[in-house]
Amino acid sequence: MRFHKSSGRVFVRQSWLNDMVLCPERARLGATLPQMRSGSDATLMGTAVHHAIEQVLECDGTMALEEMITAGVDKFHYLQVMEQWKETNIDPTKYEVYIASMCEAWLNEIAPTLEFGGRTEYQFAYPLGIEVGEWAVWCEGTMDYVDPKGVVYDWKTASRSYNAKEKQSTAVQPTVYAGAVNAMGWSDFPVEFRYGIMIRQEKPKSQIVRIERNESHMRWLRHAVRPAIGMALHVGTDKPWIMNDTSALCSERWCSYWSVCKGAFLTDADLSVPN
Repeated sequence: MRFHKSSGRVFVRQSWLNDMVLCPERARLGATLPQMRSGSDATLMGTAVHHAIEQVLECDGTMALEEMITAGVDKFHYLQVMEQWKETNIDPTKYEVYIASMCEAWLNEIAPTLEFGGRTEYQFAYPLGIEVGEWAVWCEGTMDYVDPKGVVYDWKTASRSYNAKEKQSTAVQPTVYAGAVNAMGWSDFPVEFRYGIMIRQEKPKSQIVRIERNESHMRWLRHAVRPAIGMALHVGTDKPWIMNDTSALCSERWCSYWSVCKGAFLTDADLSVPN
């Protein structure tokens, strides 16, 4: 979330809205302390595979698998040096194996389903059609791929398959992105959104999850965004928001803001089961 004073606009991203659902305080800290945001070995691998996919899309799918894997592994090593990141529970000896497996899964299983010649890494911003206080609310972000017919794709690297029913029911990203392609005039409602998922394992495995979004989803998005922006305006971003420490992501391993939130109060000993 960012306020642009000269235009009277407040811009929100789907990632910030997801943080608001997970933990409002995480969303606040993400907006006020962006320099603290760090990645993990999992996010670095995801970025590396995204980069490799971009190279394939730029040449309309003519890149060989070996070249794609090299692009992904080289990008991963570059990010290891240049980015702040933390190890999770992934075996470091498997980093390159998993990157190669995910590249193979995408090229052999997902790429054949694509219509090439679309837009890659497309940055967007569009008015959501509501105002909160004196602020006009806009959505912004970057779509991984939009095919020539306006079908939106987002590439995901994950430890396990997605639940399609859950994503259709609750995912905010497809709604925000569907609003973008509709605002650009690339697709009428309903808009088709597809997750292209590569599972982080040694044997290549992929999944395509098809989601649909219509005008009703957009109305719900406006209804959900309004109180989120309202809280930011009324409480302010200089004071703590509601905190949710019940999620597994509330930990030093998974949250970039642990040290200035729960970690500032509790030590590892405090969080360990007593003997």
